[in-house]
Amino acid sequence: MAPVPPLGTLRIARPTDVLRIGIVAAAGFRYSPLFKWERPHHEDFPDDTLLSYSAQFLSAVKSDDFVVLVQEDAYLPDENDKTSAIIPDNNGWGVPKAGDQVVVGVVSVKLQPGSAHKGRLKDHQGSYPDLPSNPGRDLNRRHYGDWGTLAGDARKRNNLEGDSIVGMLVVHPAYWRQGHGTRLATWPRDLSVLGGIPQCVSSATMSQPLFLSLGYRQVDSITADGDEDDPEGVSTALMEFDGAAPKKV
Repeated sequence: MAPVPPLGTLRIARPTDVLRIGIVAAAGFRYSPLFKWERPHHEDFPDDTLLSYSAQFLSAVKSDDFVVLVQEDAYLPDENDKTSAIIPDNNGWGVPKAGDQVVVGVVSVKLQPGSAHKGRLKDHQGSYPDLPSNPGRDLNRRHYGDWGTLAGDARKRNNLEGDSIVGMLVVHPAYWRQGHGTRLATWPRDLSVLGGIPQCVSSATMSQPLFLSLGYRQVDSITADGDEDDPEGVSTALMEFDGAAPKKV
């Protein structure tokens, strides 16, 4: 059986985490420039934003091709005051008591083709939420669709199609600066080392120092030029870790 890094304080995501993960993703990704590019109507349709992230992570939690890990911390009742995202009260997630352990961060990793870990690191205990169809009114659909094409083209251009991929990594802002993001980013890197498998990630400026510190290097940029909807455009760094054990300093 192929070895995996110890989870430490992380755990494998469960079906019952999906709605909470949607909240964490909306709260944290609100500060990514890609959020503004893809979801310009979030303030008018925040329910659609939550539903979109919940659906994306629901798919990943179910899929044998993904590993989804979460980090927990003590619940802060005022957490939504610490994000500029709009988190509707009627989001389907049962609000816990102050201090109860809740999911505060999440990472999804798409395994490389033929991975020995396919279907292994899963926890299907509990019921998956029955999510309604999403009208996607928060989206700029053209931007949303084009970005996926641009990212895929960049990976192909740099011969990264055999890499594992850190898909989404996010921590709720109320729980920033406590090492949660570092733990969530380190585990996939360590999995890459154990298998000797390169790993790539599309990183916004905010998270690039973290990935650089873990041994990733920038190999390209993924850039969408500005247009009539958003003159600023958006760009992220395509970064790769080569799968070799980090050198000790």
